[in-house]
Formats: sequence, C-alpha cells, structure tokens
Amino acid sequence: MNQQLPPKPPLSGAVLAGGKAGRLRGQDKTKLQFGRKTLLQRTLDILEPLCSERLISSNNLSAYTGCKIVPDLVNGQGPLGALRSCLLAANNPYLIIVATDMPFITTKALAKLWQERENFDVIIPRSPDGMQPLAAIYNKSCIAPISKQLHKGNFKIRSFFSEVRVKVVNCLDHPDIYHKNIFLNINSPEDLQKALSLYEQTN
Repeated sequence: MNQQLPPKPPLSGAVLAGGKAGRLRGQDKTKLQFGRKTLLQRTLDILEPLCSERLISSNNLSAYTGCKIVPDLVNGQGPLGALRSCLLAANNPYLIIVATDMPFITTKALAKLWQERENFDVIIPRSPDGMQPLAAIYNKSCIAPISKQLHKGNFKIRSFFSEVRVKVVNCLDHPDIYHKNIFLNINSPEDLQKALSLYEQTN
C-alpha cells in the first residue's frame, strides 16, 4: 500500500527569471546548464518539495510545465515590481522568492526560513555578504507597502522593510545549513566559471 505523502505547506514559490544578463554577453541565465539541468529547472526542483504551487516571474516565457508564468504588471520596476506581481498572483499567503542565478541554494536553506515565519511578514537570511532579499519569504501583507514604494519610484527591494515585521535569519548561526557559497549568484562570465568549477568539485 502506498503511503500518503504529507501535505505541502501553504507556501508558494517563485523563481525570478526575468533579469537582464548584460554582463553575461546576453546569455539567458535560465538556460545555463549545471549538470543535466538548466538553472531554471534546478531552482524549480528545489522549490518543489516545499511549495504547493510554483511560479516563474518572466516577461519572456509563455508557458512552462507545472508552473504559473507571472509577467510584471508594470515594466521597469525591477525585482521589487516582480515581487509584487508574484505576491498578487500567488494562491498562498506566503511566497518564497528565489533568483534563478543561485545554483547552490538548497531546499533545506529555504525550509529554515519557513520554520521562522511565525508573526513575521518577511523572513530573510543574512550571510557575511549581507541580506539576501532574493532568497527570502514574503507575506501578502507586504503588497500594500511595496505598492506604496513603487508609486514613489523607489525600486529598492528593501525599501518597504521599515513598514513590516522582518525576521532576519543569521546564516553564521546555522553553518550546517548555510554553507559559504549558498548565495553565490551569476552576474558575469567570471561568476559563471567559478560556479561551474565549484559545481564540478561537489558533484
């Protein structure tokens, strides 16, 4: 007899896949290969065990199996505008957002944020490099303060944090979960070479 899988938490997961890759000579980050998977598929697979629905924030994709495509409601507002669009489109009260160019992010790292959510609107990791707003959890309660900042033309993703309850998870307190390169992101050919080298060493 098949055991019934436990229900997934009321958490939506969104992959930010719409950023420009000018420093990567126009390469589409979502299609970069790590092993047998593209970065986009790898990130979606990391979200799958944790999220009851998966979204892709993109103005270029028209469809992707098993995912809802969420274009920006307003163009030119950067990740903050994409976050608002995804929060509005999500079916769950909480949304975890992950940039598609973080090849070493893990389900375990994201699950830790989910465990810290109670009584907070934003749950965000802080690594030695600083806050990581593109690997964080946001509640729908953030929509109004985000909209306020966008209306002002303030597109910094942390611009609304003073108006909501923010839980900061210090990565140095959890070295078993947050390893040194977990938030490494790919913005240049040098970053890509470093990431591929690290990937080959660990796989």
